[in-house]
Amino acid sequence: MIQEILRPRTVPEAVRLKSSARAAYLGGGTWLNTVESDELTILISLENLGLGTIETAHGRCTIGATASLQQVVDALGAPPALRAAASLTCSRTLRNMKTIGGELGRCAADSASTYSADSASTYSADSASTYSADSALIPVLIALNAEVALATKKKPYPIERFCKERPADLILSVSVPFLPCAIKAVSRTSHSPRSLVVAVSCRDSLPVLTDVRVVVSDCREQRVRLLAVERALEGSALPAKSRIEESVGTAFAPAADIHASSAYKRYMAGILVADALHALASGKDAP
Repeated sequence: MIQEILRPRTVPEAVRLKSSARAAYLGGGTWLNTVESDELTILISLENLGLGTIETAHGRCTIGATASLQQVVDALGAPPALRAAASLTCSRTLRNMKTIGGELGRCAADSASTYSADSASTYSADSASTYSADSALIPVLIALNAEVALATKKKPYPIERFCKERPADLILSVSVPFLPCAIKAVSRTSHSPRSLVVAVSCRDSLPVLTDVRVVVSDCREQRVRLLAVERALEGSALPAKSRIEESVGTAFAPAADIHASSAYKRYMAGILVADALHALASGKDAP
C-alpha cells in the first residue's frame, strides 16, 4: 500500500531516495496501479526532473524517460516506425499515461523472455515481463539498435544489453538513430492484446541489403532477433517474398495463446517480415 509520494528536484536526489525495495519511480503510473505493485509503500515522482523532452540532433532522436507515448505519436521529428509503434496503444488515455521509461522499465522483469535466435535454435535469453509482453515499442527499439541512458552510468546501454542485464537504475532517456525501419502487428481487434509484432530495419543501400535487423515477438514468451535470417539477407539482393517467408518460418517458434496458434503466428511472421523488407527496399518506411 502506497504510504508516501516523494517529489525530488534533481536526478541525484531521485536516485538517493530509491534506497528501499518497497520504493518505485513514478512516471505515468499504469503499472503502479496494478496488483503487481501491492508491496510498494513509497513512490518517487519524476515529474520535476525534466525528463519529458523529445529532441533530434546528429542523426538521432532522444526521448526522455517521462515522455508519454502520445508525445511520441505527436513528435513529427521522431522516427516513423517509433511513432507507429506508440500509436498501437489504441486508447489515447493510455497513451497519455504510459511513458517510454515505464515501457522499458518493465521490459525485463518476471516471466517472459527476449532472445537472439540462430539457425541452430540456440538462444541468448533476456528477461521481459508479462506487462510489456505485447509491447510494440521494444521490438522497434531493438530493430533500431537503440541506446538507453541511465542515471548512474557514464555510457549508454545498447538496448539488447539493457534488456538482458536490466540494471537497477533510473532510466533517463532512450536514443535511436534515423534508419529505415518498419513495424507490423497482428491483433484480433484494435483494442485486443497483440498476438504478434514484427520490426525490421536496414540501411538504405540498395541494390544489396546491409545492417539488416529482424525482430519478431510472439507477445507472450519471446522477443526474437532472427540472426540466421539476418545473416542470409546481409549483403544480398532482396529475395522474393516467398523465400523470406520460408526463412522466417524456419527460424521462429512462437508460443500459442487464446488469440492465435503457433502455426498462425509463424505463418504471419513470415508474411509480415517479407512485406516490411520489400516496403523498405522500395524506399518506404512501412509502419
